[in-house]
Amino acid sequence: MAEENAYDMVVRAEIAIEILDRARGIVTARIHELEADDPVAAEDLRRRRLELVDLQHAIHVNDRETVENVIATWSPRVNDESLFWREF
Repeated sequence: MAEENAYDMVVRAEIAIEILDRARGIVTARIHELEADDPVAAEDLRRRRLELVDLQHAIHVNDRETVENVIATWSPRVNDESLFWREF
Protein backbone atom coordinates (compact mmCIF):
# COMPACT_ATOMS: atom_id res chain seq x y z
CA MET A 1 0.00 0.00 0.00
CA ALA A 2 2.77 2.46 0.89
CA GLU A 3 4.54 1.64 -2.37
CA GLU A 4 1.40 2.36 -4.36
CA ASN A 5 0.95 5.68 -2.57
CA ALA A 6 4.60 6.60 -3.26
CA TYR A 7 4.11 5.65 -6.91
CA ASP A 8 1.00 7.83 -7.09
CA MET A 9 2.97 10.74 -5.65
CA VAL A 10 5.70 10.29 -8.27
CA VAL A 11 3.12 10.19 -11.05
CA ARG A 12 1.38 13.33 -9.76
CA ALA A 13 4.72 15.16 -9.52
CA GLU A 14 5.55 14.15 -13.11
CA ILE A 15 2.15 15.42 -14.24
CA ALA A 16 2.81 18.77 -12.57
CA ILE A 17 6.23 19.00 -14.23
CA GLU A 18 4.74 18.20 -17.64
CA ILE A 19 2.04 20.85 -17.18
CA LEU A 20 4.71 23.45 -16.46
CA ASP A 21 6.68 22.25 -19.49
CA ARG A 22 3.61 22.98 -21.59
CA ALA A 23 3.24 26.42 -19.98
CA ARG A 24 6.86 27.19 -20.76
CA GLY A 25 6.27 26.08 -24.34
CA ILE A 26 3.35 28.47 -24.70
CA VAL A 27 5.47 31.33 -23.40
CA THR A 28 8.43 30.37 -25.60
CA ALA A 29 6.22 30.38 -28.69
CA ARG A 30 5.00 33.88 -27.84
CA ILE A 31 8.57 35.05 -27.23
CA HIS A 32 9.53 33.91 -30.74
CA GLU A 33 6.53 35.77 -32.17
CA LEU A 34 7.49 39.00 -30.37
CA GLU A 35 11.29 39.03 -30.70
CA ALA A 36 11.53 41.01 -33.92
CA ASP A 37 8.69 43.48 -33.39
CA ASP A 38 8.69 43.97 -29.61
CA PRO A 39 11.99 42.94 -28.01
CA VAL A 40 11.06 44.58 -24.69
CA ALA A 41 7.92 42.45 -24.37
CA ALA A 42 9.88 39.38 -25.41
CA GLU A 43 12.46 40.05 -22.70
CA ASP A 44 9.70 40.51 -20.11
CA LEU A 45 8.27 37.13 -21.09
CA ARG A 46 11.71 35.57 -20.77
CA ARG A 47 11.89 36.79 -17.18
CA ARG A 48 8.42 35.48 -16.46
CA ARG A 49 9.30 32.15 -18.07
CA LEU A 50 12.15 31.85 -15.56
CA GLU A 51 9.55 32.04 -12.80
CA LEU A 52 7.96 28.94 -14.32
CA VAL A 53 11.36 27.22 -14.29
CA ASP A 54 11.77 28.12 -10.62
CA LEU A 55 8.32 26.76 -9.85
CA GLN A 56 9.12 23.61 -11.76
CA HIS A 57 12.31 23.14 -9.75
CA ALA A 58 10.31 23.56 -6.54
CA ILE A 59 8.25 20.45 -7.30
CA HIS A 60 9.21 17.57 -5.05
CA VAL A 61 7.51 14.21 -4.80
CA ASN A 62 7.01 14.57 -1.06
CA ASP A 63 5.43 18.03 -1.34
CA ARG A 64 1.90 17.02 -2.21
CA GLU A 65 0.49 20.51 -1.59
CA THR A 66 2.74 22.17 -4.19
CA VAL A 67 2.17 19.37 -6.69
CA GLU A 68 -1.60 19.54 -6.36
CA ASN A 69 -1.62 23.36 -6.47
CA VAL A 70 0.41 23.35 -9.70
CA ILE A 71 -1.94 20.82 -11.27
CA ALA A 72 -5.08 22.68 -10.16
CA THR A 73 -3.79 26.10 -11.21
CA TRP A 74 -1.86 25.42 -14.38
CA SER A 75 -3.72 22.52 -15.99
CA PRO A 76 -6.74 24.64 -16.99
CA ARG A 77 -4.41 27.36 -18.23
CA VAL A 78 -2.36 25.15 -20.55
CA ASN A 79 -5.55 23.63 -21.94
CA ASP A 80 -7.05 27.04 -22.79
CA GLU A 81 -4.55 29.51 -24.23
CA SER A 82 -6.84 32.52 -23.84
CA LEU A 83 -7.24 31.65 -20.15
CA PHE A 84 -3.48 31.17 -19.95
CA TRP A 85 -2.74 34.70 -21.15
CA ARG A 86 -5.49 36.27 -19.02
CA GLU A 87 -4.08 34.69 -15.87
CA PHE A 88 -0.37 34.72 -16.71
